[in-house]
Formats: sequence, structure tokens, C-alpha cells
Amino acid sequence: MRRLVAVALGASVACHDGPMAKIDRLRDALVSDDAAKIAAATVGPTCAEQPPVVVAGERPGPYDAGCLAQIANALGSKSGFSSENFDHASAAAAAEVLVREGRGDVLAHADRWLSDVKTSRGAGHDALRLAMARKMAEAAPLVGRPIEDDATAAATLKAIAAAIPGACPTYSLVGTGAKGIAPEQDPEHSACVFRDLSRREGPGGRYGVGTFRALEGSLALWREAERALRLGVGVVTDAGAKATLEKKLGLIEQATQKIATKKVDSPSAENAAFLGFVHEDAGIPLFRVKDGGADANLR
Repeated sequence: MRRLVAVALGASVACHDGPMAKIDRLRDALVSDDAAKIAAATVGPTCAEQPPVVVAGERPGPYDAGCLAQIANALGSKSGFSSENFDHASAAAAAEVLVREGRGDVLAHADRWLSDVKTSRGAGHDALRLAMARKMAEAAPLVGRPIEDDATAAATLKAIAAAIPGACPTYSLVGTGAKGIAPEQDPEHSACVFRDLSRREGPGGRYGVGTFRALEGSLALWREAERALRLGVGVVTDAGAKATLEKKLGLIEQATQKIATKKVDSPSAENAAFLGFVHEDAGIPLFRVKDGGADANLR
């Protein structure tokens, strides 16, 4: 009998220390919603000092083979990090970047991450959902309020960039008051601001100027992220993870319903044309021209 107990205990320890052990601990810490447990489960390599990521097209992110790979490997990966085919370690690495560092802007390709949140199963993907929900719930008081001035808008931009994987770097740059923002990353000329403004609940790619143009883009991304989390609940099989996710989603959805932003004028036709030229030159056309230039529509 004593031998059987020893064997059982040995099997339990082996299971606990298997290749998914660190990812399971991260997921379980996020389920607990306990800050001390989360801090203990997220000790390791960091991307905190890296500038916001700028990625054209479908290229890998510049940190995929750097700090993100180090985080994924520390979580048990044997193949590093990938922003193309997310495995448990890559999703868990993204969760760490969000919950520990508040740096959704060092991850590339928001739509890929949101697709993963909607459909992927298992501990690493649950950790990502929970980390994202935790950070969005923290941002909820900033999002769900009247936003009428640049300072309030900037604080909201910073919080959204911290919460959503692949968030446009412009949101982080404007939100943190960065100086000397490159022209292609300012709110008027940023391709990812344009893309977010063009989402189903955005006001359209030509909307607004300055901080409030960036804000409306970030809020369109916020709504898309909320929707991804709500759809993702349906693929979570762990009861604790589902309960914590539902709790956070309640706060997030309440905040979304309270969004009230100052509306600003759209740029002039001259500025809109300049925006198109900038992106055309960068290989990211924003407009489709009909009939030899007789008409131009947003792509």
C-alpha cells in the first residue's frame, strides 16, 4: 500500500512538472484573480523596454525571435514564439506581456490574436483570454466615461494599448505623450489607425484628426476585442477560467455601453488626399480609384 501511494505521488508530481506546467500555473493564477499569484507566475524574461512594434503587411513582428521567444521558451516552448501559428506557449507569452507589462503594442497583428481568442482551446489560449480580460477590465473605468479633452483621451489610449494584443503603436505613442512621433505613426497617417477606424463599429477611415482620431480607432478595436472574448467563452472548457472570464466580461461590456466621446471634424479633402499618397508610397493603398480617377473610394 505504501508503495502504491509513493507511485501515485510520483505520477502527480511528474504531471505537475510536465511541459505544460508553467503555462497551467499561469492560467490558474489568472483564474484565481489574485495579484500575488499572478506576479509569482509571471517572473521571467521581459519585453517591457522595447518600443511599440511597427509591422507592415503580414511580416513577423520584430520581437518574435527576441524577447517574445525568450518568454515563450521560459514557459516551456521548444520552438520559441510565432505570431503566425499560435501554440500554447506563444499565446501564454502574449498573456504575460499583457498582464505583467501592459504592452499589447509589442505584439504584431491584432486580428490574428483576436481570431485566436475566439476559437483556440487549451491552457495557453485560456491564459491569453484571461490576461486580456483582466487588462480590459482594468481599463474599463477609463473607457466607460465621457471623454471630452485630450488628456482624458490620451489616458484611455494608453490603457487600451496595454490591454489588447497587437494594439496599434500610435495608441501607445499618443497615450504616453511620446515626442517626435514619426509621420507614418501619427494619428492622421498611421495605417493601423485607419484600419481600426474602418472596422464594423468604427466611424470610417477618414474620420477626425489628432488624439480623437486615434481614440475612435482604439475604441473600434476595443469593441472588436470585447466581441472576440465573448465568442471565446464558448470554447473555454475549464470551469474556473470560464467563471473568471465571464466576471471580467461583465465589467468590460458595461464600460462599452457607457462610451461617450467628443466628436471632431474629419480632415479636409486635401489632407485626405495626402493621407492616401503617404500610404500608397508605403505600399499600403487606402483608396481604390474608379474609371481613370473619376471617383475614389475607401478600400
